Amino acid sequence: MQPERAQNPVSISATPITRIIHKPYYDLPSTITVMRQLQDSVDGFEIQNLGEWNRESPPKDDVTGTRYTAWKKSSKYTVEEVAVLLEGLPILSVHANRDVGIYLCSNKKEDINRGKTLIHESLFLAEKVGASVCVFHLWDTWKSDFDITFLQGLLEEISCQYPDVKAAVENVPTHAERVTPFDLVKGVEWVTLDMRWAAMYDELGRFESVKDQIVNVHLRGQLHNNKWKLTQAPFEFYEGLGIIRTWGYQGVLTMEPEGNLSESTLENLVAAMASVRQ
Repeated sequence: MQPERAQNPVSISATPITRIIHKPYYDLPSTITVMRQLQDSVDGFEIQNLGEWNRESPPKDDVTGTRYTAWKKSSKYTVEEVAVLLEGLPILSVHANRDVGIYLCSNKKEDINRGKTLIHESLFLAEKVGASVCVFHLWDTWKSDFDITFLQGLLEEISCQYPDVKAAVENVPTHAERVTPFDLVKGVEWVTLDMRWAAMYDELGRFESVKDQIVNVHLRGQLHNNKWKLTQAPFEFYEGLGIIRTWGYQGVLTMEPEGNLSESTLENLVAAMASVRQ
């Protein structure tokens, strides 16, 4: 008989789920409301340290300008305030402020220092809410020239001050020449594997060689009825999930819904999350 497959902890990114009740993604009270409604259907959540909550400046990772508009509308919170509001909810991972890599790849000392502060804040938040993983976008996706060794060194220097949290670098896209996201993350201590970006570069299979470094997997897909559908990819959603499971991966599976959840129901979402366990 085949041994029973171990069940991965199943999580969902809290940022998009407010769409299911027609609320904006930056509305933290509404996010917490939906998290409580989903709490019995998942093992936990990934909370993002949103730039929209930051009092100092608007998000820099803002290609279309929509995040600036959201920042102007959003309530503002410190990471200490966010941690208090999340008390009692199971947080398995924290996604660091997405501007970290943009600041760290700057030529300005004050920008690099700001990036370091954002790393500290996100790791502090992860520590406070009991999350074992903190996800980082470590480089500026639009820059073609940066020193990945320098960036790794900065992250390691700070993350060692938070020994209970694994600082996991995500395989986000890159404009660097002659390298792919896998090439950039293979040398880091901990990795967050994002299915969408692995599909974009058609390099999902390459990550098997660093499977012991992967501590979080971002599953990506649109909700169709009670299932997830991954489009514009060389593999289907459940096919990609099956590939990852063949590696013996036992860490967290974090669903990052794509598309417009407002066209679905909470019941659809609960059923789709159950399908990730199968």
